[in-house]
Amino acid sequence: MNTNIQHIEMLLAVERAGSIRAASKMLGKTQPAVTKALRQAEAELGAAIFKRAPSGVVVTEDGKPILRRARVIQSELRKMQEEVDQRRGLGTGRLNVTVSPLAATRLISGTLKRFQRRFPNVHVQISGGHEPIAFGPVRDGQVDIVIGPEPQAADVAGLSTSFLIETPISVITGRNSRWVGETRLSELAKGDWLMIGTRARLPYLRRHFTKLGLEPPDPKVTSDSIFSVLSLIEESDYLCTYPGRILEQTAARWRIAALEVDPPLMSARIAVITSSERPPTPALQYFVDCVQQVSSNLFGPGDAKKL
Repeated sequence: MNTNIQHIEMLLAVERAGSIRAASKMLGKTQPAVTKALRQAEAELGAAIFKRAPSGVVVTEDGKPILRRARVIQSELRKMQEEVDQRRGLGTGRLNVTVSPLAATRLISGTLKRFQRRFPNVHVQISGGHEPIAFGPVRDGQVDIVIGPEPQAADVAGLSTSFLIETPISVITGRNSRWVGETRLSELAKGDWLMIGTRARLPYLRRHFTKLGLEPPDPKVTSDSIFSVLSLIEESDYLCTYPGRILEQTAARWRIAALEVDPPLMSARIAVITSSERPPTPALQYFVDCVQQVSSNLFGPGDAKKL
């Protein structure tokens, strides 16, 4: 098999563009040249990667794992060059960071200030995200680091986890909700729930109820947008779990109320999650160090430690 770097670049360009014509413009090549390279790559791999569609091309089932590995290779080639540059003192490159609501509110600002003093020319892309969906891009090399709830046992493959802090989990509702004052989780389970993140997070919600032998609620709405969730909650009877360590800041800006649930919900362990399959670049390692130091300064030296 002689698939080369140019083939990888071409395959990913076709995937992003959705057509060979658009990919050829993106790459600055002629359409026949891209078509020839695609056919050559498919012949060498022995699999059809794309198939024709009314609007261009779509990825085949065989093509999906091929493109996933192509993205990993492209990412590793970029990181290899970044590592060389950073060790030479050039300090360039980029980091892709995914943060949970707690990390976005309490940790990321101080981390960036500290990090940029040493690596001012490294671009940092910050996105919001939630477990377990956030972990796949780390394994694939598209995201360098996640700061959020640590993975459960079923999700740990390919990940390295460094524990930061524990946060209590609260239940919030609108300030004028009919649930204000309710403390029994068995009663709250009967209400209408929202959930931060996608339905892939359902196990993280359900465990609070199943641990007590209760039937867990099925959220009526899920959203990656914290603003959307809080906007829905403050004018309604909706219920939602929420990290206790950012409750005070949130309640100061939104018309929400925290419920004193008895017994309390299970706490969440917040961690730094990176790939266990790839060595970190100097910039990534320093970013992790900065997160740990900021967490230790905010919450005490006893919280931030390596698992």
